[in-house]
Amino acid sequence: MMDLISIEEISKTCSIVDVNDYVKDGLIYCHKCNTPKEVVLDFLDKTRKVFCICECEKQIRDLKAEGFIALQEKENVRRLQTMGIQDDAFKKWTFDQDDGGQPNIEMARIYADNFMNDFFKTGMGMIFWGNVGRGKTFTAACIANQLIENNVPVMMTSFAKIVDDIFSIQDKAGYFKEFSRYKLLIIDDLGAERQTDYAMEQVYKVVDDRYKNNLPMIITTNLTINELKNPKKVEYSRIYDRILEECVPVSFTGKNYRQEIRNEQIEWAKEKFRKEKRMGA
Repeated sequence: MMDLISIEEISKTCSIVDVNDYVKDGLIYCHKCNTPKEVVLDFLDKTRKVFCICECEKQIRDLKAEGFIALQEKENVRRLQTMGIQDDAFKKWTFDQDDGGQPNIEMARIYADNFMNDFFKTGMGMIFWGNVGRGKTFTAACIANQLIENNVPVMMTSFAKIVDDIFSIQDKAGYFKEFSRYKLLIIDDLGAERQTDYAMEQVYKVVDDRYKNNLPMIITTNLTINELKNPKKVEYSRIYDRILEECVPVSFTGKNYRQEIRNEQIEWAKEKFRKEKRMGA
């Protein structure tokens, strides 16, 4: 049987053996969990003892692996947000912040919850339409952030930014190809872009590429469904027709969040002026 000195000697060259370990049935055992650190294996016509890790070391290894995976996932989420959501304000918006003022936000929750299993497979998107300040952009950002948290690549941008970017980019084909990397493309504020022939051609390229590759989009716009179906200029029809064919229209008619925030800011300013006036009197 191996004595304590032998274990001490082994521990100097083998990192998994501790000087406090002990020998049982000819094998080294861990003094903490009492499971073997050696195992007998058959090698051709010989049997040999080889080192192995005990149960407590396995647990430590597994915890480290889980921590590394969690760190990787967190870093991947951060990278996806940085690359996909270009406005920092959008990165903070989640469904948990919903105050119930927009009834149709429930459809957005359903979409996000079932995106990979249903909507991505069918290429079906949504178009959020309605007057300004009704929560369209907020809702779209909630979808983006939930999907990104689940490591689904999402790009949230606007046609105005795309049109501005394309003027200064040399590799235009490569720029448009980047959009296909994202499983969901969110385009905010359709109709606010410069409506020149060149600008509309760039918009069409993005929409048509998603359409041909059966990749879903979410569009937000202040335009009405009637305006999308009957645009003032005929050349917009091919863009809007593609969008309406692939996106479920969702009307946003709740309270005006933007006006509500502005009213609160105005009231704060008024109270500030009154307070300062009283202190100066």
